Amino acid sequence: MPTRNLEIEPADLWRILKASGIKYVKFIIVDINGAPRSEIVPIDMAKDLFIDGMPFDASSIPSYSTVNKSDFVAYVDPRAVYVEYWQDGKVADVFTMVSDIADKPSPLDPRRVLNDALEQARSKGYEFLMGVEVEFFVIKEDGGKPVFADPGIYFDGWNVTVQSQFMKELITAIADAGINYTKTHHEVAPSQYEVNIGATDPLRLADQIVYFKIMAKDIARKYGLVATFMPKPFWGVNGSGAHTHISVWKDGKNLFQSSTGKITEECGYAISAILSNARALSSFVAPLVNSYKRLVPHYEAPTRIVWGYANRSAMIRIPQYKMRINRIEYRHPDPSMNPYLAFTAIIKTMIRGLEEKKEPPPPTEEVAYELANALETPATLEDTLKELSKSFLATELPSELVNAYIKIKQNEWEDYLTNVGPWEKTWNIITQWEYNKYLVTA
Repeated sequence: MPTRNLEIEPADLWRILKASGIKYVKFIIVDINGAPRSEIVPIDMAKDLFIDGMPFDASSIPSYSTVNKSDFVAYVDPRAVYVEYWQDGKVADVFTMVSDIADKPSPLDPRRVLNDALEQARSKGYEFLMGVEVEFFVIKEDGGKPVFADPGIYFDGWNVTVQSQFMKELITAIADAGINYTKTHHEVAPSQYEVNIGATDPLRLADQIVYFKIMAKDIARKYGLVATFMPKPFWGVNGSGAHTHISVWKDGKNLFQSSTGKITEECGYAISAILSNARALSSFVAPLVNSYKRLVPHYEAPTRIVWGYANRSAMIRIPQYKMRINRIEYRHPDPSMNPYLAFTAIIKTMIRGLEEKKEPPPPTEEVAYELANALETPATLEDTLKELSKSFLATELPSELVNAYIKIKQNEWEDYLTNVGPWEKTWNIITQWEYNKYLVTA
């Protein structure tokens, strides 16, 4: 049971929630795709579950277990509690960590895998801070296909889009939930928005991404809209990214902090490791068949594995306002990622870089899409799975998790080929198979 380093015991948390007027508790389990699975229990009946854990059928959640060994238990994580204030404020959503049939920590629980990676980092003296720019579309649905709900443009300032009331309610809900929200704006494509979640502990950030998606989808339904985190719902306009901002700290010092306009040695080591492993990392940060229709030139998504100062065409951008540097921006991820697994892979890769101390290649000043000889991002989901299977991540992550992840993603790829046809003929169109698969669930 995950009780170490917690500020409050589960039984005390239950009493606080009951005293505050909560009527129902939603216990959230995260599956291998990063999707929330939940069970709702009246507050009075939830007391024992806070203390002893919530039993559930692990065989009915992808990749957790088989039907003959399915009696798993989800334990409340008191660090991760959110109240659905956008509803009536009577439901508390509580994230959990999963133990297997023998009551041992499950290596297939994405939250626990990230928690363990952070503990490993701390044992080496490293603390990570991460923030993310979550891009998404708010669209209307017509016959199972998306249509634009507003004609807005980047930083649209007219305040007349059909989304304005929805966005006001969503921003209020974000603040009420205690999410570290910093700003929002209309993005480049019609019906596309960005919400920035500020730097925080990566486990907390992953929870907040999942919870943000829950509330965005729920509030959109109230307005007859669909909030979709599908990476590329429309061909011919920008797709949605989840640009991830990262800093690494040791002994209270930001190892990436610089006032010279140039990166520190430690920052360079981390950049080198991400670029060297980018094709394998892609399997976690760009996890869908549809993700690879986003990773095409000229739509602000990275297609070349390079880095640069203030260069938004590069995979890694170094924000450099007034020549001050304090973080890297990894522009490869998209919002369909399982943030727990993606952050785990990123953290392990960066630690590897800090330990290997390999210098990065020179920064790229040119528009990266125009670089003829630069290494490219994988062309398909199948390509990145092959890279993952032979990368250090295949042995650094729990083998059960890696094997399950590759299997489920390979099945996804083969299902696309069977139902849609060859990638060479369909890479530049968004198909009904993708809408059926990702539009609502991504």
